[in-house]
Amino acid sequence: MMDKPTTASSGFVSAQRSPDDGLPEDRMPEAEVALRLAEFILSLPGSGAMASVAIDGASIKVGDAVIFDIGRFMAATGWEQIKEPQVGRNAWTGTYRRGDKTIRVHSRPSEGDVVATVAGRRIVAECKKGPLVRKPGSPEYPLLTTALGQALLFEVSADDIVVAAIPDTPVFRKLAESWRSRPLVRRASIRIALVARNGAVSGLDL
Repeated sequence: MMDKPTTASSGFVSAQRSPDDGLPEDRMPEAEVALRLAEFILSLPGSGAMASVAIDGASIKVGDAVIFDIGRFMAATGWEQIKEPQVGRNAWTGTYRRGDKTIRVHSRPSEGDVVATVAGRRIVAECKKGPLVRKPGSPEYPLLTTALGQALLFEVSADDIVVAAIPDTPVFRKLAESWRSRPLVRRASIRIALVARNGAVSGLDL
């Protein structure tokens, strides 16, 4: 159980981040949730050397509007992109290295948003964005519902660990604490992980 030492505070997470990361203060983009989760998994004892992160191009840029500057974010968090030929690929895909760990970013559909290993077991995660401030209409409910539904459709083996990952906020935390005990969620053994902007993750229960 690794929940306690990695659990962020129950209030809105105070950002411990570089001023150069360019992140929006009112929300956590899906790509940020996925990359922070991958980074966290790679920091665990017994983790593999590489995590695979799938990012939809629409979550990076829509038209001329940049939704998430992945190069700026990775540089601000100490990851260096390994230069590779970009034939037929987006410039932001590829491999990023920090120390002896790597994160491989791709845009292939039908895979988990984050795939990594710890102690020889594969972790497959579905990640969702979310507001860091309260929004009317409670968007957190449908976001977590969708994450759980998509996680149920993964092609996994009996030893795999399936995760639905969302931002760590009071609303998401309340939902997670309630839904983890639901009979079908327990039967499916889906972990609901809360990812904080300061890099902490709770709920993996490894």
